[in-house]
Amino acid sequence: MKISSQFIRSRSTHNRRGGALLELAVVMPVLILLAVGVADYARAYKTSVAVVNAAAAATQVGARSAGASGDTAAMTSQAIADASPVTLDTVTSSRFCRCSNGSTPACTGSCSGYGVPQVFVQVRVRKNYAMLFRYPGLPATIAVMRTATLRVQ
Repeated sequence: MKISSQFIRSRSTHNRRGGALLELAVVMPVLILLAVGVADYARAYKTSVAVVNAAAAATQVGARSAGASGDTAAMTSQAIADASPVTLDTVTSSRFCRCSNGSTPACTGSCSGYGVPQVFVQVRVRKNYAMLFRYPGLPATIAVMRTATLRVQ
């Protein structure tokens, strides 16, 4: 009994197609998981950039003048506006004074022997970032925080 070479060739091509389909079925879930992980990392990175920029913008608003350094509502609203479309969880701002010798007097006081204290504003911004999926070894949410401090001009 003779087997024709055309029959052998068509069967060989069919086996290769089936093998490629099997390889695709094995590799595709890994590729999808990798793509989702990259997308989740990109979202986390975008959130961290928004938090950093919001803290910086809010401290710049407060550091413009001595009067603006006490306006915590303006600093908070600037942080929220700058972080858009990311919704921030908490924004806290404060003003403190420091003498050149390192002591921290009241901002209305003076530094003994050093004159008027330097005025600083500090803004702390926090966003809890929720992951798309639960990854082994990683928490479901990550706290992204930034504290920015500037001296008042």
